[in-house]
Amino acid sequence: MVQLQGGTVKLALSGDSIVLRGAQRGNSPPPERTLGLAFVQAPHLGNAKKNVADEPYSLESREYLRRRLAGKPVKFVVRYKTPSGREYGSVYIGPNLVEDDMSLKLVYEGRAKVTDQARSKLNRNDIDADDADLIYRLLDAEHMAREGKRGMWSAKPESSRPRLTTFDDDATKFLAKHKGRELRATIEQVRDASTLRVMVHLPEAHQMITLLLAGVKAPMVRTNVPGQADVAEPFGEEAKFNVEVRLLQQDVKVRLEGMPQGNAASGTFVGSIVHSAGNIAEWLVSNSFAKVADQSAMYLEGGAAHLRQLERAAKAKRMRIWTGFSGSVGQAPSKTFEATVVRIISGDTVLVHDAARNADREFQLASIRQPRTSDPEQAGYAEKARESLRRLCIGKPVSVTIDYHKPAQDNFRARDCATVKFKDTDLGVHLVKNGLAGVLRYRADDGDRSSNYDELLAAEAQAQEGKLGIHSGKPKAATKATDASENATRARSFISHWQRSGRVACVVEHVSAGARLRLYIPKENVKLTFVLGGIRCPRAPRKDGTDGEPLGAEALAYTTRNAMQRNVEVEFEGVDKSGGFIGAVWLGKDSNLAAGLLEQGLASVHGYSADQSHHANSLYAAERDAKAEKRGMWADYNADEEARKADELAKREQERVASTQTQQLKPRIEFLDVMVSELASPTSLFVQIAKPAKVAELEDLMANLSVSQAPAPAGFAPKAGQLVSACYTVGDEWHRAKIMKVLPGNEFHVSYIDFGNSETLGIDRLRPLPSQFANIEAHAQEAQLAFLRLPNSEFVSDYSADAYDMLRQLVEGRQLVANVEARPSNAPIQITLYDPALGRPVLEKSVNGEIAFAGFAAADDRALSSKHNAPAFDKIKSLVADARNSHRGMWEYGDATADE
Repeated sequence: MVQLQGGTVKLALSGDSIVLRGAQRGNSPPPERTLGLAFVQAPHLGNAKKNVADEPYSLESREYLRRRLAGKPVKFVVRYKTPSGREYGSVYIGPNLVEDDMSLKLVYEGRAKVTDQARSKLNRNDIDADDADLIYRLLDAEHMAREGKRGMWSAKPESSRPRLTTFDDDATKFLAKHKGRELRATIEQVRDASTLRVMVHLPEAHQMITLLLAGVKAPMVRTNVPGQADVAEPFGEEAKFNVEVRLLQQDVKVRLEGMPQGNAASGTFVGSIVHSAGNIAEWLVSNSFAKVADQSAMYLEGGAAHLRQLERAAKAKRMRIWTGFSGSVGQAPSKTFEATVVRIISGDTVLVHDAARNADREFQLASIRQPRTSDPEQAGYAEKARESLRRLCIGKPVSVTIDYHKPAQDNFRARDCATVKFKDTDLGVHLVKNGLAGVLRYRADDGDRSSNYDELLAAEAQAQEGKLGIHSGKPKAATKATDASENATRARSFISHWQRSGRVACVVEHVSAGARLRLYIPKENVKLTFVLGGIRCPRAPRKDGTDGEPLGAEALAYTTRNAMQRNVEVEFEGVDKSGGFIGAVWLGKDSNLAAGLLEQGLASVHGYSADQSHHANSLYAAERDAKAEKRGMWADYNADEEARKADELAKREQERVASTQTQQLKPRIEFLDVMVSELASPTSLFVQIAKPAKVAELEDLMANLSVSQAPAPAGFAPKAGQLVSACYTVGDEWHRAKIMKVLPGNEFHVSYIDFGNSETLGIDRLRPLPSQFANIEAHAQEAQLAFLRLPNSEFVSDYSADAYDMLRQLVEGRQLVANVEARPSNAPIQITLYDPALGRPVLEKSVNGEIAFAGFAAADDRALSSKHNAPAFDKIKSLVADARNSHRGMWEYGDATADE
């Protein structure tokens, strides 16, 4: 009588061998034993390590046994043992010891045959009766299989798909072909709870792969690996057992999601198991047998949010792998609020306006880091990240979910970190997906991370696969833009081109005041300072604590809110003395930024410059509207009171004009024959009296001075203001000179008092002036062209050369007549120069008139000459106005005095 035992089949090793598992005791894995089926032999499976191929029908035999036994309770009897201790017996899947004998079923179906040892055993006298009965039944079953041509006895053996344990080609091609598809498969081995050996059933072959469960990592279990020590991390064996009970040698579906880097040759994939009983990864996490693995979570379709929720719950229970856990379990995200992006601070930081709080709030995008701006090879990607965010969401409504707070550390200030979404686009994911940011890695016990962390990881994997941005291996340096506002001269070299271009597309890089901006022209890679023309904005407070004017902060906020980092169009009208450009900024086709400030009462019209603008009417209209609605600076505006003040001001002006007319000084008439000896500026020069006696005196002076020079005494060190003899570098002739400035290196800046010119000389070209020459009056007298002045602006410097050329042609080498219009105290005389060759003196044909008409000077209403000779001044004013209206000379691009 056979002694039956019970057990559960863990797996079928082959068509004639199984592993049995006993009853579990406590949390430890139950005992196991290997049992071969007595008296039968199935075709042998191959061994890849020994380079032995599968025998025909070996896999089919194993599969026949697996499908019927794996994971099921059975009865068995051990019939004999080999000297090595291996056991052989019979396995029953039901109560009938004949019909439910798996050996008989295998042989009957042609999946195994009776062994030669069994046949020979029938001839032995000591054979057990039960064994003899079994062998006879097996022989009968084999005879029926042969007669029925079943299995291995078939006349035409069925086509057998090969079992492949390696990849003949790169495994990445296998992934590319099958990624995302659900493939039929069998779990062949559980190495640890999250690392499985799987046989994928394909039409052409059975492919063996190693599968890492996506999104989870269980404790490691490593045994019987040649050359490596056995490892069993806490709870690893228990986790492995639970997975074996549920999945080992079960038919499942596998979905391949990706491949860890460096595993193309080994055939290791990341994926998920699809099984009707549920998701094994979720079961492992929820029962504290595994942690969420960031590195593989990126491959999960739809992300790992559910896994993380299960992990938080498991951490809170402090069971198994979380026993003694003291870290953060991770907090549920804060309430999401709506905001508007007002500034992109960097490639991972934004400033938003929270309307509910009426406050601007700065957030770092959670769990990402922009490319390092300090790295020359990545700085360009940091710029691109910032620009990408600007294009995507500046000025747009977004939703903000605060994920965690990062405390201050290592000289970094504290920050709130958030997930920011524009419509359905996560800004962090957008950057990472395009290779413009990296994803931060965390310890498993650190719950402070983005609420969309898994999508970030997936986006990074996508960028790495596509070799985008920082993953391309290509350096990208920061761009170096030309600064068109470096100085006024450089600014003027650009202005004519941009004026001809009409509206120029720009980006507002920075707003320093309500009417002052920093612009960037992407098409030309040029940066510039820009001032809104036609208005005056209150001065904004400065970062150094300097107070601003009333409404200065509000004007700055308005321009920042509406223009900061926006795409705008600009019309260029002029350049100021510091190199800033003046004109109009358009926020849209018909939205003038200056008019917007005026409408809000945050600026006032600057009459003179507004009148020069093409948009004067709209600017005045905007201001009138603000006054009517009493907005901003016009809150206390009283139209009647303003009209009364205007009338009073006009009346005072009329009285002033009348008083001036009655007290007007008579024009001076003091004609002198002169020669111009030196030009100091287009309106300033030195003249010599052209009387014969004066000319002779000067010639004698020069001759006598040349023969009176003695060597300089030891220690000769002239001081500023001292008269000396100086050897002019052109011609090496000695002249009287005045020390204007003592320079380092024993050099001196001198002015030749008889001619008006100046230069810098060394001490070796200076001598003390003999006393007989010291009291003779200087022959060169400094003079100013009457009624004229040069605007106090660098704007006119580009026209200086043309002005000098014209003045030189009018005066050089000619004896002229000068009328001294005024002799101010302690200042150059003011003269009108006439050429006697042109006939009687006519102001329009004078040197003064020619310079004014050509547009190389402005009328000077403060000059003493203008007050002495009002009719002449009026004529000069009309000549200047004609030049300005005709855009001659320095008036070519508008009002050269607008910056004064």
